[in-house]
Amino acid sequence: MFKRVASLGLVLVLILFVVSAGFAVIKGLEKGKQSLIKVGESITIPEGAEIRSAVAIGGSVTVYGQVLEDVVAVGGSVYLKDSAVVGGDVVAVGGKIMKEPGAITKGDLVEVSVGGLTPLLVFFTKGGILRGVALFWLLNVIGFLVLAAILVALFTPQLGRISACLERDLLGNFFVGMLIALLFVPVIFFLIFTLIGIILIPLIVAILGAGWVLGYVGASHLLGKKILHAFRVYGKSMMVETLTGIILLCLVGLIPLGGTLLKIIVALCGLGAVYWTRFGTAL
Repeated sequence: MFKRVASLGLVLVLILFVVSAGFAVIKGLEKGKQSLIKVGESITIPEGAEIRSAVAIGGSVTVYGQVLEDVVAVGGSVYLKDSAVVGGDVVAVGGKIMKEPGAITKGDLVEVSVGGLTPLLVFFTKGGILRGVALFWLLNVIGFLVLAAILVALFTPQLGRISACLERDLLGNFFVGMLIALLFVPVIFFLIFTLIGIILIPLIVAILGAGWVLGYVGASHLLGKKILHAFRVYGKSMMVETLTGIILLCLVGLIPLGGTLLKIIVALCGLGAVYWTRFGTAL
């Protein structure tokens, strides 16, 4: 009887955490200036306008006004006019950053060139299974770099809190993340046999998946920062530190078994930090 009650208690605790964490993120996003996100369209920020961040996927970003945090264009260029003020980083994936003399940027200018990708794709697709696997890995790396850049642009404070939590207690965060991962399957199995549980399963899976990704990116930021500091490179933005960490983890992931295990450990540490910080909304 005690075991059944204890199991039910653990299930309820995990459900309450996941749901409350999801609402905490939504509440955190309601605060502050508006962010602009467009897919397949370009973004123009007029002079006198002030927004939090701007992300265009499949389009360009033209800034005349003020952006408090980051500007990201994936598959397009960023145009910073004389009156533009950007408080964070400016990132162009597959495009250029065109900055006029009067434009002010307080972060880094990051151009990720994919101009040589087309011949690379042709090379990989003509090489059978081995090259096909290499192509799959390459596309995954590029896709995750783009995703990380977008997350850093939109969730800079949250990722900063997650990274700081990891730096304070790495081992403790790992054990919490491992506990959440171990509880996941029993919780889902339990919910299958309840009416309300079937409704909650997609929500729990989505929020836990989001926590896994956010935690991994937060852990990548900490790793990238430590690596840059080890080479006496200081003062870089969160964008540069995070992308450095992710590239390093992608390369380490090529090591058979050990690389994959290390990436799982990093993700579990990040998941634990997401738990303690409620998706980066609390210290």
